[in-house]
Amino acid sequence: MILKVTKTNKVFGDIYISGSKNAALPCICAALMTKQVVVLDNIPDIEDVNNLLEIIKSLGVKVKRSLEKVTINAKKIKWVVMSELVSKLRGSYYLMGALLFREGRIKIKYPGGCDIGSRPIDYHLKGFTKLGFIVEQKEDFLEIKKKQVCSCNITFPSVSLGATINMILAASSIDGETIINNPSTEPEVECLVNMLNKMGANIEIKKEKIIIKGIKKLKGVNYTNIYDRIEAGSYMILAGAITNSYVVLHNVNINHLEIVIVLLRKLGVKITKNNNSLIIEGTSKINKTNLLIGSYPFFPTDLQQILTVLLTKAIGTSKIEDPIFPNRVAHLKELRKMGGYVYDYKHIIYIKKSILKSAKVKATDLRCAFALIVAGAMARGTTYIKDIDYLFRGYVEPLKKLKSIGINVEII
Repeated sequence: MILKVTKTNKVFGDIYISGSKNAALPCICAALMTKQVVVLDNIPDIEDVNNLLEIIKSLGVKVKRSLEKVTINAKKIKWVVMSELVSKLRGSYYLMGALLFREGRIKIKYPGGCDIGSRPIDYHLKGFTKLGFIVEQKEDFLEIKKKQVCSCNITFPSVSLGATINMILAASSIDGETIINNPSTEPEVECLVNMLNKMGANIEIKKEKIIIKGIKKLKGVNYTNIYDRIEAGSYMILAGAITNSYVVLHNVNINHLEIVIVLLRKLGVKITKNNNSLIIEGTSKINKTNLLIGSYPFFPTDLQQILTVLLTKAIGTSKIEDPIFPNRVAHLKELRKMGGYVYDYKHIIYIKKSILKSAKVKATDLRCAFALIVAGAMARGTTYIKDIDYLFRGYVEPLKKLKSIGINVEII
């Protein structure tokens, strides 16, 4: 699929942020941990979520969807997960923790997702092993089963959102007190923990650790997902990149976006807070910056590529270091096709002021797709983005939302 993007001189209007993709996926998997009915609200209608729902249907789980509401009945469930969709979805690895809680075993194909550099699941597997599960890695699949499980202390060498969530899911049924040291405490983790506690779990998040006291059974729940801070951040940066912009973002948890707000204001973008909304006004002058990406509450890695595009407007040289995904740099090659003076050296991205021009480019992952749309809206002429399909993995009705504020986009 190819998207045509024409230079946009002005954006104006309202964007309503949808439910969080990165919170919805583990919450859906957590719904499999009880035999009772779970109703989830504010679930985004995106490809990743829909693929996960198809996977759990293949396990014999009953799923009903109505707009943003998903009803899940996992009274019966299979423990062998060999759907081809698993290899298309990184978040499918949350099925490991959920099914280890529910069934004590799982056989699953290796998870997939966007190609943004090496993303091993070593922390997950080592964590399961420490909890007392046997992990067997085959050529095409993983098999994990209960041996002699026990509570323990798990310390991650570096913060991992996925591994933190999987340990929370798996350890929730183990007698005693499991402590996760150096965990991810992002809003998506907090969202999942709140859901599990409402289901009867006993989990406490502290600053540098998560404490899990094992329980044997969870109950059903009605639960509302948080709004997507990465979608909100994407549109914030987009609005900041267009000189004549006045965009109001609704359904925003401002606390989740404080670091993004601070940075964009530092760059020169005008941002006004208004309850659960943000007003973004663009500017012709963008300041340079040196930024270190990090786990929450630091600036999120998922916005790095989009921010890179904005910084091509800045006078001077900006630097971005992303130790979480240092190889998330495929977008730089595409921006260079558009005249962008961007490059990476020793895992640091350098961005110099550039006058972007139209070109034929290729999206390589979800956030790269959005970044190239921002670049196309800034560039002179008409830009053609190949493989724009990635965009629909993580954004709800993106073309409709973009058009509503005046971005010139069209599928050809």
